[in-house]
Amino acid sequence: MADVFKKQTVRYATPDGQRCSADTPGAIQAVEHSRKWYGTVNGKQVPLCRDKGASQKLLNKLLTDATLREPGVGDPYAEHRKRPLAEHLTDFRAALVAKGDDARHVKLTVANVRAVLDGTEAVWLADLDDGKVSEWLAALRADRQAVQLPAGQELFRLAEAARFLGVKPPSVTKAVRRPALDATGAGPARRYPRATVEALADRAARGASPETVNHYIRSLRAFGRWLMRSKRWAVNPFAVLDLLSTATDRRRDRRELTADELRRLLDVTRSSDRSFRSLTGPDRFHLYAAACGTGFRASALASLTPESFDLAGDTPTVTLAARKNKSRKLKVQPLPPDVAELLRAYLQGKPARKTIWGGTWARDYCGAEMLRGDLDAAGIPYAVEGPDGPRFADFHSLRHSYLTLGGRAGIDLRTLQELAGHSTPVLTARYSHRRLHDLAGAVEKLPNFLPADTTAGRLAATGTDGFIDAVQSLSKTRNDGPAPSAQPAQQQAHEKRTDTLEKQQIGPVGPVGKEREETRASHFSRLQEGDTMSLSTTAGVDIGCTLVAQTPCNQKHLTASGGTKAEVEEVTEKQRNPLNCQRVASPGISRHQTGELGFEGRQVAGHRQGVDSE
Repeated sequence: MADVFKKQTVRYATPDGQRCSADTPGAIQAVEHSRKWYGTVNGKQVPLCRDKGASQKLLNKLLTDATLREPGVGDPYAEHRKRPLAEHLTDFRAALVAKGDDARHVKLTVANVRAVLDGTEAVWLADLDDGKVSEWLAALRADRQAVQLPAGQELFRLAEAARFLGVKPPSVTKAVRRPALDATGAGPARRYPRATVEALADRAARGASPETVNHYIRSLRAFGRWLMRSKRWAVNPFAVLDLLSTATDRRRDRRELTADELRRLLDVTRSSDRSFRSLTGPDRFHLYAAACGTGFRASALASLTPESFDLAGDTPTVTLAARKNKSRKLKVQPLPPDVAELLRAYLQGKPARKTIWGGTWARDYCGAEMLRGDLDAAGIPYAVEGPDGPRFADFHSLRHSYLTLGGRAGIDLRTLQELAGHSTPVLTARYSHRRLHDLAGAVEKLPNFLPADTTAGRLAATGTDGFIDAVQSLSKTRNDGPAPSAQPAQQQAHEKRTDTLEKQQIGPVGPVGKEREETRASHFSRLQEGDTMSLSTTAGVDIGCTLVAQTPCNQKHLTASGGTKAEVEEVTEKQRNPLNCQRVASPGISRHQTGELGFEGRQVAGHRQGVDSE
């Protein structure tokens, strides 16, 4: 290893101490040594420090690094360590723009990262510390003391309100407009009441919501991943930051509009004479209808032109360009027939290659304000109280309504995901809401799993209790006389079928023809009329329902009773057909329990309720 040294500087001076050149008569030569120690690295003299021992260690390290750097095994981040984080953040923004991210997304992401870096006083890559970031985010969540307004002042100008709140004037205007706080006048004469400014001050003093903190964390994670991919840093310093749960602190939840509320909203908007940023009542009516029929976002709807719609084919569609879609993918969305018919008439005469619902309403994020005015006119509340706070109906709620109504109509989650253009069904589930009445209706479909003391109780869930009661009364009639006439549940099911005698039915051992069906229907009618004696003497015919359960959830049903006793005795295990169920099955029934077939001795022997355990 090379040794450290001190630089020597030769100076000349006269006897009285004045500096002079070497050729000056009587000049005195003096040698001065540098204060720092030096070392030679790659042929260059490098300043070290004033301590000789420390300088030697530093020189040894520099020589080792230089030796390792030649074959490419040195520190690959040495150059990036020398650059401030501000330069890295500028490069990060350029990378987001080059990737094609939305301009608003780029702006918010970079602003979030810059706010954290400034708050934690991070200047260099080595200053990135997840612990300091966690402390800064925790302080962001904490509530602060609200600003005290001057006593006796009841009205505030815009500049005054912004100064007291510590924000810019446009932020005050936006904060007042969204919750529709009170304000008087317009332009320079606009004044804000004391109650409005106090409400804004209380809101500003409240700590950030978990969702806001999560936005910061996502932005930091993206910045850290970019540092790794661009080989500027070895690890993602923000990967250990966990997202907060938003379930217990929801500041702004959206709600869906019911079908009745949508009809009222559209009906009132169609006849409205109010204009909002160049959109008339009929314009907004068709805009809302398109939003509810496509599920598109506000920015996507504002970009549509007449050429985006294909309403002439058998399947009317609307096409959203990839550059206008949040996912940056081409989207071809089918339209409901009634919405397509409505838009077909509206689009006639619209100028080509010009946006239908353009303007500034979407660019300035004023969709909520526009919709709120029409909701008020229709008598529909903008906000309703929920278990975790108020739920709002802004313009994006129309997208929630589209997916919620689709889910309630029976569209499966995977199909809803495709319609919404989401990358994961988890996100779609957040849009497709289920309220208490939806859950109550689902619970009612569960099979009966409680024990019962009577046969009728066990068969209640299958829809055969009335029929079984009728058969049991037939047996009782032989000893106690005629039973009163009743309307069995199975007979109601038969009456709903219009094709009972027109289509061949499936019996326990094969097809049951039209003649057999007529015979059973005749005996069933006689049983209702109380003619049980003549029915009981009919040889070779048992009574059984011939409706067939053919839904996908009933594919495992075993053969139920029906046909003659001789036919039943001929049934073997190989002849049993899973589709030959002879009863109307409830939605939750998946198969019958194994039991005896037929009505042995005209008694109920084996047609029992059965449900697969999950």
